Amino acid sequence: MIESDRDLFVRELRKLYHIERELEDLQSGLAEAATDEDLEDFFMGHSERTTEQIARLEPIFDGVGAEPTPLENAALEGLRTDREDLVEDLEDPVLGDLVETELGRGIERLEITKLETLLALADRMELPDEIVDPLEQTKTEAETGLERLRELTAV
Repeated sequence: MIESDRDLFVRELRKLYHIERELEDLQSGLAEAATDEDLEDFFMGHSERTTEQIARLEPIFDGVGAEPTPLENAALEGLRTDREDLVEDLEDPVLGDLVETELGRGIERLEITKLETLLALADRMELPDEIVDPLEQTKTEAETGLERLRELTAV
């Protein structure tokens, strides 16, 4: 039950944590599926950043007195299902790169949206910099990742 800003903050943090944990597992598969070397490199490098982002999120749970328990995110599952459906129907593997970048862009946008909500709640709750700064850093990285995926799609 969500009764306060803190309750909503913890719920959204758990959803973001789930996204990051799932993405950590997904990155290597996306890299292997890529036919474009730059796209493969992006997903491999992004995997390392995702691991760093997870490590950044875990202390935030401590800071708000909550357990780092992932909470499934239906939007992420929808993006993954859509990708799987498209991949099954592809006859040209090069088209898969567009499908993979579409999934990547969708996930980055989802992360950015969750981070914007968390930052708005952190502001309302007047949370300290040790909670806000890692969220802002992760948001900046997600925005950079989204921009890089846009560039790779345009190639």
